[in-house]
Amino acid sequence: MILLSIIIPNYNYGRFADRLFGSIAAQTVSLAEVEIIFVDDGSSDDSLKQARKWAGRIDCSNFLILTPPRSGRPGPVRNHGLDQASGRYLLCFDPDDELQPDFLEKSINLLEATPKISVVFSDYREVSPEKTFVRILPDFNPLHLRTQNTVASAAVYRRELWDGGVRYRENTAYEDWDYWVQCLMAGGKFRRLPRPLYVHHIHELNFSYQAEKEDGVAKAMIVLNNPGFFHDSVVRWASDHLYRRAHAPSFRRGYIPTAEELSMLTTYRP
Repeated sequence: MILLSIIIPNYNYGRFADRLFGSIAAQTVSLAEVEIIFVDDGSSDDSLKQARKWAGRIDCSNFLILTPPRSGRPGPVRNHGLDQASGRYLLCFDPDDELQPDFLEKSINLLEATPKISVVFSDYREVSPEKTFVRILPDFNPLHLRTQNTVASAAVYRRELWDGGVRYRENTAYEDWDYWVQCLMAGGKFRRLPRPLYVHHIHELNFSYQAEKEDGVAKAMIVLNNPGFFHDSVVRWASDHLYRRAHAPSFRRGYIPTAEELSMLTTYRP
C-alpha cells in the first residue's frame, strides 16, 4: 500500500504550481511511497500543463491527473481524488498554499508512532497582502468544534476515516469544519503539532475567503448535517436561521452559538 496520498483540488491556480509542487519536491522524506492526485475542476488557465510538467519532475510513486466534470466547489473535487487514493494516510492540500520542508516527516512520524491518533494538524504561517504572521492553534478539544473550527485545513489523517464513510459535503461553504466534525463523530482522535508546518496564502480568489460571505448559512448547515453533535437548541437555531427568522441571528463570523448563549434569547429558553 502507498504510504501517503496527497490530493490537490484545483481550479485556475496554475500560476501557483511551481510554488506548490516545489514545496512537495523539497520535503525531507522520500516521496517513493507517496502518490500525488491532482484533480482539476475545469480550469481555463495552464493548470493542466503545469501539472503535467511537474509530473515529470517529482520522483514519487504515482502522479495522477484527473479531470472530472466541473463542480464549482472544492468538496466534491476532493472526494473525487480521495476515491482514487490508495495511501495509508491522506492529505488534501490547496494548490495556492505551500508545505514547509518537514511537514510530511513530522506528520507521518507522529501517526506512525501513535496508533491511537487519527488526525494530525499543525500551526501555520498566514500570508496576505497586508501582513504575515504565525497562526498558533489551540491544542485539540472536541468542544471547540461546536463553536469554531480550530483544526487546520491541511491535516494528515488515517484512511480508515474515509473508508468509514466520512465525506466532504457541498451544502456548506465551511467544508473543512464539517469534515472534521464528521471525523470526530466517527471516533477520530486529533493531535496538534505546535509549530508552523505550512504556509497559507490569503487572496480574494481563496474559496475560504469567498465562503465568509455565506457565513450564517454555512454554519447552520454544519449543525444540521451533524445534529447529534450539537445541543437541541443549537439545532433549532440552525433551522430557524435558514428560514431567515429574525430571532435566529448569524452571530459573529466563523462562530456557532452555544446553548447558553441561545438561552439568553427568549425563543430558545427551555
